[in-house]
Amino acid sequence: MTENPQPTPEKEINKMSDDQVIQSILENMPANDAVAIDLPSKNKFYALNNPSLPITLRPMTFEDERAMISHKSPDDTLNHVLERCISNIQIPDLLQMDKLYLLMKLREISYGDNYKATIACNSCKKENLVNFKITDLPVTYVEDDLTDPVSVDLPVLKKKAQVRLPRIENESYFSSPEVAVANLWRFVESIDGNTKKTIISKIVPQLPLKDAHVLLDTVSASKYGINTKVKFACAFCSHTEVMELPISTDFFSAI
Repeated sequence: MTENPQPTPEKEINKMSDDQVIQSILENMPANDAVAIDLPSKNKFYALNNPSLPITLRPMTFEDERAMISHKSPDDTLNHVLERCISNIQIPDLLQMDKLYLLMKLREISYGDNYKATIACNSCKKENLVNFKITDLPVTYVEDDLTDPVSVDLPVLKKKAQVRLPRIENESYFSSPEVAVANLWRFVESIDGNTKKTIISKIVPQLPLKDAHVLLDTVSASKYGINTKVKFACAFCSHTEVMELPISTDFFSAI
């Protein structure tokens, strides 16, 4: 059985400087080393602060957790904590696929792989304490030949379009499905070679439904990044369903 560590004798403490006392108290502090990150985008579309170095992410500290309290908007809070913990890239430049991956990775290296969440069953309404493993979530990386803007074929109009991938700085355009649809034209760089925004903004609302969904699917880039769909099985009844992993600011305080 491991014995409890003995405190430093008072007479020895009196001989030590403040810095030495602090160092002694914190001698068993876990390493807070940053880790290199392989993003789903493979860093293809970023101008890194130092191109010769990787993007790195360090674990959260208590001070980072305190800083989250001062931010009322969940999106602003998550962006703020990422900005504190990430190096070698500007947060507004991040693609959405990479942001979600980074949030999962930050949770993992700060609190560990296990994430417990309380989920109310949609069938029997009873609450379940469910344990998820962050590293079990699959990640899909972009193809080596993917470009930004992305070239897509509109199947009904039989025209080509160029679609720009949204960044964190564009999040206000995706605050709701209605807002995303209304602002879709902003991310269409060209249709059939036409790049004039006044033309594109008038064409997009008139698109056949199938063509519009091609643009929406391209903008969302949902086939890339970390898949946060998880299987929930109620412990009290036979109900099962696939659902989104519950993510909020509590995600960074629940152990």
